[in-house]
Amino acid sequence: MARPESKRRVEDGKQENGTATPATGQGSEKYQRILDAAVEVIAEHGYFNSPVSAIAKRAGVADGTIYLYFKSKDDVLRTAIDSTFQRFYSIVEERFKTLTSPREQLEFIAEVHLSSHSANRSMAVLMQTEMRQSAKFIAEFSHHHLVKYIQVVREVIRRGQQEGIFRQDVSDGVVAHCMFGAIDELLSSAVFTGRVYDPKATAAQVMDILMHGIQSRG
Repeated sequence: MARPESKRRVEDGKQENGTATPATGQGSEKYQRILDAAVEVIAEHGYFNSPVSAIAKRAGVADGTIYLYFKSKDDVLRTAIDSTFQRFYSIVEERFKTLTSPREQLEFIAEVHLSSHSANRSMAVLMQTEMRQSAKFIAEFSHHHLVKYIQVVREVIRRGQQEGIFRQDVSDGVVAHCMFGAIDELLSSAVFTGRVYDPKATAAQVMDILMHGIQSRG
């Protein structure tokens, strides 16, 4: 006789110590395993060559278990990307509580962005390959995450302009897009060529170029 779904979900959420945790949602260990597995499998084989069964196998769960947590493979991928950017913004927001210099804030954003490659290489590969092959995912990413990223940077630039640190005659939006584009291109280089960048040192160089250009100061 099949177990009632509610009972099955509770049992799926039990930890090794026997304590029940939510079977669905971010409180579930299986939930995170599925997200991590999806990113790894899609980064290795591509979105269209990554069936739910392969993701389930990597996560160590039954195929049907994935549908207790997510509506579809698309939903898994969107959630993984959303979670990655939520962590990014949480890190930035927390650091900004003690880091008040606009220039240092921009450098920190760039450093965290660049460190995403070493923090989760599979996600970096996915973002630089699969995302660019899907107009739908590009549109969704631009609407949900790129807009927020640009807005965060623009707010820092405007604050710097108000404090007289940055030039008043430049568009904060143009600068923000230049910053994102430069870092995104460096991440592409890391993914496709294997080149290793030191996040902190490279972030400082990116910001120096944005602030001063390449003209000699001699």
